[in-house]
Amino acid sequence: MPVGCEGERGMEETKTEAPVTVPHHRLFETTVGVVGQGTGSKLFNVDEIPELGSVHDGRQKKILLNATNTGSPLLVDLVSYAPGATSPLHFHRDIDHFFFVLDGRGRIVINGRENPLRAGSVVWIASGDAHKVYADADGALTFLEYFSRGEHETVFLEQACEWRPNPAGV
Repeated sequence: MPVGCEGERGMEETKTEAPVTVPHHRLFETTVGVVGQGTGSKLFNVDEIPELGSVHDGRQKKILLNATNTGSPLLVDLVSYAPGATSPLHFHRDIDHFFFVLDGRGRIVINGRENPLRAGSVVWIASGDAHKVYADADGALTFLEYFSRGEHETVFLEQACEWRPNPAGV
């Protein structure tokens, strides 16, 4: 079964005619791709976390922390874009979040304004701000993505995404 990112109208291969709202609770509460289930302190290595892959593009995600393995409402992902990969244009309803770029170069468009990304970039995205991330064509882009509350809605203004366990991922 796919994890997260399923729209009310289902998956489409082109831009959506109307926004698709996706409840993010499936990534927030999922046990697929999560290590160290249960509340309390824990330690694990990112190499132990199974990878989820977007079925529509060259993006990969590892769920580092969520309600399943912390008991906390937060959601923290390690997100990797293959060279030239991009996310669909979307926004998050009633929640702010931020990225911290670990490696690579790319750009993010927030409300129509393009901004460069590189290792060390910190990006704050206010609730309701439409954004889209692009990795440069000549290299991958990797960042940590933090949501203070994993239970929220994502509204896709382009093709909604779908995350599935990546059989090639570790």
